[in-house]
Amino acid sequence: MEEEKFPIVLTAALPAGGTGKTPFIRVYGEWKARQGYKVALIDLDHQCSLSELYDVYEIENTSLNLFKGGEVNFIPVEENIWLLPAHPNLQYEPARLRAEGTQNIYFLLEDWLYEHEELIKRFDYLLIDTHPDTDTLTKNALAVSTAQIGVVMPTEKSTNAIPKAEQALSDLKVDTYDKRHKEDRVTCELLLMGTDIEKIGKHYTKLSRQLLSLISDDNRFVGYIPHKELFAQAFSDEKQSIWTQLEKDSVVKEKSNQTFKYQLEGVMLAMDKKVEELSWH
Repeated sequence: MEEEKFPIVLTAALPAGGTGKTPFIRVYGEWKARQGYKVALIDLDHQCSLSELYDVYEIENTSLNLFKGGEVNFIPVEENIWLLPAHPNLQYEPARLRAEGTQNIYFLLEDWLYEHEELIKRFDYLLIDTHPDTDTLTKNALAVSTAQIGVVMPTEKSTNAIPKAEQALSDLKVDTYDKRHKEDRVTCELLLMGTDIEKIGKHYTKLSRQLLSLISDDNRFVGYIPHKELFAQAFSDEKQSIWTQLEKDSVVKEKSNQTFKYQLEGVMLAMDKKVEELSWH
């Protein structure tokens, strides 16, 4: 019998808020779950946005315990999907860890995963949502990840965050380089995903054109998700899965929704392919 493997780990991270990283984690997680994979979502953002998308408001056994010790509870939220919710006190962890002089500060999550490998190997994917920063908890997530997914909207704030993310990941690799064995301890690669690309009539908006130009020039972009009200509604008060909505006859009878479904599936397949390529390296 083949030995169980560690899951593929992906982290959505960009040092700019409101870019759509949390929606991406949910959409991609549900995409993989519908393919039959077992997906664990880890919410490391003290704002708890991912947890709240699934109406989970736990304060016990949360992702805070990945760094403080104690039990954690992966809560089943959909078929083939489990969520480790966030705790508001995650915001204080970086300062606490530094004040206590914690050793191997960027590998605390890695240590936890290996100490709990029997639990972790039940999953095929770990998808981590982070706070929009480059602080200690985000770096812990990147240290165990195959790829960092930077979700980029057509805004100056969002695009300006790309070089910041690139520099932070580069610095992490330098800071954690294993001089004894002359090899990188962190092998995470930066991938980018455009989102909210908008048309008015037949023409893209000015900011969307600018982002499309950037996407065409930067091969780290896997693709982009077009602006769609239906997509936005999936993360509103209704919180209904976009994939569930796109299965409804009343929705897909509209040609524009059929087109969006085709585009969304296409960019998910492109992400699958890119992640598979990185995972084999």
